[in-house]
Amino acid sequence: MKKNELTEFLQRQNEFLQGRLDEALASVSSLTLANEKLVATVDELRRQIASLEDVIKGRGAELSKEKAARQAVQRLQGSPSERQTKPMPAPAVSETPEQRPQKKRTNNGARRKTHPECEVETVVVEPDSPDFNPEAATFIGECDVVRYVMEPMRFKKIVYKVRKYVQDEKIYKGSAPATPLLNSQYTSSFIAGLAELRYLHCMPLENAVEYFRAHGFDLDKGTAQKLVSKVKVHLENLYKALGQAIVADNYICGDETYQKVRLQVATPSGRKIKKGYIWVFVGMTTGLVYFFYDDGSRSAEVFEQHIRGFSGAFQCDYYSGYRHIGIGGMSGIKRLPCLQHIKRKFLDLKDNPQAQEIAKLFGLLYHFEHQHRIGKDGWKAEKHLEWRQRYSKVMLEKIRMRLTAVKDRIGVPPDDPLLVATEHALKQWNEIPRIFTSPTYRLDNNEVERINRYISLTRRRLTIGSHSGAEAAALYHSLAITCHRCGVNVFDYFCDIIDRCAAWPPNTPIEKYRDLLPDRWRPSQK
Repeated sequence: MKKNELTEFLQRQNEFLQGRLDEALASVSSLTLANEKLVATVDELRRQIASLEDVIKGRGAELSKEKAARQAVQRLQGSPSERQTKPMPAPAVSETPEQRPQKKRTNNGARRKTHPECEVETVVVEPDSPDFNPEAATFIGECDVVRYVMEPMRFKKIVYKVRKYVQDEKIYKGSAPATPLLNSQYTSSFIAGLAELRYLHCMPLENAVEYFRAHGFDLDKGTAQKLVSKVKVHLENLYKALGQAIVADNYICGDETYQKVRLQVATPSGRKIKKGYIWVFVGMTTGLVYFFYDDGSRSAEVFEQHIRGFSGAFQCDYYSGYRHIGIGGMSGIKRLPCLQHIKRKFLDLKDNPQAQEIAKLFGLLYHFEHQHRIGKDGWKAEKHLEWRQRYSKVMLEKIRMRLTAVKDRIGVPPDDPLLVATEHALKQWNEIPRIFTSPTYRLDNNEVERINRYISLTRRRLTIGSHSGAEAAALYHSLAITCHRCGVNVFDYFCDIIDRCAAWPPNTPIEKYRDLLPDRWRPSQK
């Protein structure tokens, strides 16, 4: 090929390739434009989706607020103690509290206690937002939010400026409130606080003094002891009235326990601490509790001295000091045994199948007894007495047959544990049916056992310094625990009766003090 022809051929090829390149560039340009449009479309769709999401979220938040508001209104409507200030419209069909079904108090969904016993203080809370303008806002309602606050023990020193005047050559002088003790600056509230901590909460007196000191009052232990011991003199007539009121009851549970008492003179063996027995009577009708102490003696004479004049049912264990009940000078008393003490002797024989079977039969008495309760579901005392006599007749016969079979075994040594437990039950067998002759008699003496725990807790923590200290403990324990059983505030009670007993002359008749005992006590009008 010639040079000219080759040049012309290359020019045509160049023109052809240039054309193809222009077409490719045009195609790329159109694709770029389309891509830009697609990106813009995608961005627009994303903005629209984000906007829809914001709308959905806002609507969800509004729905949540509306739901929470509805639930709050329902709670306020359903709560008897925390309602809105504005009256709510009455429902079409209203239910009384007795008709309304009670929800079970479980951990999940349990009703909150409203604590009506608390002092109530109302505080109005306004919005604190900087954008809030009370003049431009419209009040739409309020809700109650409760917070419980505890303030520790507070002490106050009150200085009375007692003024004196002369008028017509006569001096006039103001009078400050009296104290229960002569020449003392301490009011009855101090003795009440010490008595509650020491004799109800079983706190040693030195710990009570430390408690006072931790809350801002430096009280000496010696001063505290003198306050308690000297005020006891003012309460002795009240204590005597308590002893008379106990024996006036028709059903008493009794027991005794010991306290460690320090002796002033050592015994011949060199010991200075002894077991001093404290006795207790519990009036099951009145709810009164009467502790008494006589030099720590456990003799039956102490019991007979304080039970004198009683006529009714006395429930106790099989201690020898009670075995004269029903004979001699105590013929008017009907003894009731304690089934729990009898049953426990069989329960302790864990490896003996016969003993466990007898214990189960005694347990069935409790099972049938607890199927009904007087005052619950319309169950009356007359029906309960009929029920008791019906189930006890069958069960006691079964138990008696088992006990007789154990006793009639041949070749059993006298110290066999099962035989000892059986004879313990059979010795009281004629008295056991008496429990079921009344709808109110208890099957056991557990009420007294629970009360004696106050003494056992004290026994673990301290030793009483003398016999007179034990007598004071019996007095204060009696009044404090009686208050607790009768639902009376111990502190308020002691504050009131200490001042009243201190104001009465010593020769005041004992009968007048009867109305000051916790079961009849009413606060004085000041």
